[in-house]
Amino acid sequence: MGDCFQTVVDIDAAPEDAVVLASRVVDWLVDEKIVLPEQTCEMLGRPVHSPGRRWDDAVEWPGRGTDGLAVIRRRTVFWGSLGSEGAPVCPNCSAPTAEKAGLDALVAWNETGSAELPCPACGRSELLPEWTWQDDRFACGHLGFEVWNAARLRPGFVAEIGRVLGHRVREVSGKL
Repeated sequence: MGDCFQTVVDIDAAPEDAVVLASRVVDWLVDEKIVLPEQTCEMLGRPVHSPGRRWDDAVEWPGRGTDGLAVIRRRTVFWGSLGSEGAPVCPNCSAPTAEKAGLDALVAWNETGSAELPCPACGRSELLPEWTWQDDRFACGHLGFEVWNAARLRPGFVAEIGRVLGHRVREVSGKL
């Protein structure tokens, strides 16, 4: 069995902007009646917003509910399907790089908030949040919207969160 999760990560949010941006998205979600304004319970020690009456508008398979939406407002390596293969993919040439190099860069980014990863194929170095990962394994950011035990979020809903933020977003998902 286990618990499933999905996280929409703002990869452009600066640390100092995370609180304001989080409030903007939560206000929008409340206005749209996707979630309730109050945080009524906790999931893994994080307060969560319970689903609102229009929660089903956010997911692909209505009627399945959710354990809630948590908002993470700090530097985080958001993880997805652990145990799967998943190397970083260059944002310039789409070549994968060594998984070990990517994991080392994730540790550095988590500790300092900054890390670059060089591409062995094209030779360009890019900041770690720019890289994607095979199987959507990781995303780095200072703001994430985490949903537990829900049907898959609709791609249009994820895109709308990005529009409300005015930033690029990535989605990671997995199961514990």
